[in-house]
Amino acid sequence: METCNDIFKNFKKYICIILITIFIICVIYFFSKYFIIVGDTLNKYSAGILALTAILGLIFGQSWLDTSKQKMKGKLDYDIARKYLKSVFEIRDAIKALRNPFVSTGEIQEALVKSGFKIEDYENTIKRDSSVYSLRWNNIQIAWTNFEKVLLESEVSWGNESISIQNDLDQLVRKLRSNVWLFINYRESFNKDWINNSKILYGAHDENDEFAQDINSEIEKIKNFLKKHL
Repeated sequence: METCNDIFKNFKKYICIILITIFIICVIYFFSKYFIIVGDTLNKYSAGILALTAILGLIFGQSWLDTSKQKMKGKLDYDIARKYLKSVFEIRDAIKALRNPFVSTGEIQEALVKSGFKIEDYENTIKRDSSVYSLRWNNIQIAWTNFEKVLLESEVSWGNESISIQNDLDQLVRKLRSNVWLFINYRESFNKDWINNSKILYGAHDENDEFAQDINSEIEKIKNFLKKHL
């Protein structure tokens, strides 16, 4: 059963509906001529209004479409720039690891096994060094391969500039690769120019490490190039 409170609420609702209905009827009655004028005007110029509506729709629709495209392009550029910079940092870290003069016993043993040697070959300098530096170089190669995938995306979006900006870094990596290859395969030739070759192969981790400074300089150049997309 409905309580008095429920009946009162329903009564208020019906009263509001009735009042709104009366208000609408009054507006239509007293301002009917204005509704007629507006109706006639709309009917008379309906074709023009439809045309104007279509034009405005095209203008605002195109504007919305252009804005959406710009947002999508900006998001795409941002994602590529992040992947680009991340890949460069991975290369930098792999280079640091390769140039680390310290080699742990565990790293030597792992490298020997992965290179097909025995752990007992630990005392064999040639086998030991070639295994360690081959494994370290493999990490740089993996990082660079991943970077090349990002380069392809960046070239599609930004053109040749995204490729040329990393050319000097590429040359430094090639220089390091030649140095490692010489160290592994032709130790005597490497030792003949020990002073210069060792500066490339071994990192000093201070201001005297010119090769590290060159790497960091090229990375900074790439960072500046990517700033407009980040």
